[in-house]
Amino acid sequence: MQYKTVAAPIEFHVKTGDANGINMACQSYADILQKEANDGWEFVSIQQIPVTENPGCLQGLFGKHEQ
Repeated sequence: MQYKTVAAPIEFHVKTGDANGINMACQSYADILQKEANDGWEFVSIQQIPVTENPGCLQGLFGKHEQ
């Protein structure tokens, strides 16, 4: 069996509660997987992907940090 490594974004930063940002991050990976599947490759595994949420303006003022 042949294996192939494909580069992809390694980190995403989204605003707290930004569902659109989370969806865009997920779609980035879905697009890469679909392209490779169309070329005949089979998905085997993926590494852990860190996603951090930045606090909003007021939350930052009150000391909340990235999650």
